[in-house]
Order: sequence, then structure tokens, then C-alpha cells
Amino acid sequence: MNDTLALCHNQVMAFFRDLDENRYDALLQRLAPDGVWLRQGKTLAGRESARDALSTRSATQRIHHLISNLVADAWDADHCTMRAYMLVVRHDSGAPLAGSAPLTGIENIRSTHIELARRDGQWLITRMANDEPSFAAPAA
Repeated sequence: MNDTLALCHNQVMAFFRDLDENRYDALLQRLAPDGVWLRQGKTLAGRESARDALSTRSATQRIHHLISNLVADAWDADHCTMRAYMLVVRHDSGAPLAGSAPLTGIENIRSTHIELARRDGQWLITRMANDEPSFAAPAA
């Protein structure tokens, strides 16, 4: 893997790790200041819009976005376009959880599409969007 692909791959994987670990300041630094994140049916334009949306997330949820089959479709010295499968495992009882969360299965699987650009020597996410789920757990 060349340096461009390795750096872009790491930015995508770290973005979702930061999301799962509620490390929003770190996550926002991976997003371009004018980046667009299509999230849960809303267009989040820029870091402040993303910060506002993240501030509404449940403090008691435990969630993991499992990113797999991450591939680069196109890249050059300053741009990279990637896609991956995203599997979501989530638990939220409404109360802080000690120990392991119950594993009841994967909530959904979808494709995610990510565009990155090199800005001031750093790879930043300029656009991220998810397809509708290709698999989803039955509604409870």
C-alpha cells in the first residue's frame, strides 16, 4: 500500500473509532472545515454542524461501526475516493453500562462512500455518505 492509500485508510478508520469512543474533537479534526457529512438523513456542512449533531447522541449508548472491505476507487497526490462496508452494533439501555453490552446481533450493514483531500499536508474527509442499509435487523 502506498503512503497516500495508507494515510487515507487510517483517517477513515480513525474517524469511526473516534465516533465510537465519543472523541468528537479528534473526529472533527479529521473532517475538512468545509466537509459535508450526510448522516442519518441530514446534511452536516462543516465542523460546527457536525459538532451540533454529535452533541445530541445518547451518552449511554455503546456503539461500534465495523468498517470492512475499505477500498480506494481513485486517488492522486491530493484526492482519494474510498468505499467500504459499515456494520453497526449498538446497545443503549438508557443507563451507564459496566462490563460487556449484550450482543444481540448486527443492527445493519450498508456501504459508505468517503472522499478525502490533502489540505496543508494533511488528509481530511471532504465528503462522507452512506447508502440505505443493504441488510437490517427486523424492527423490535
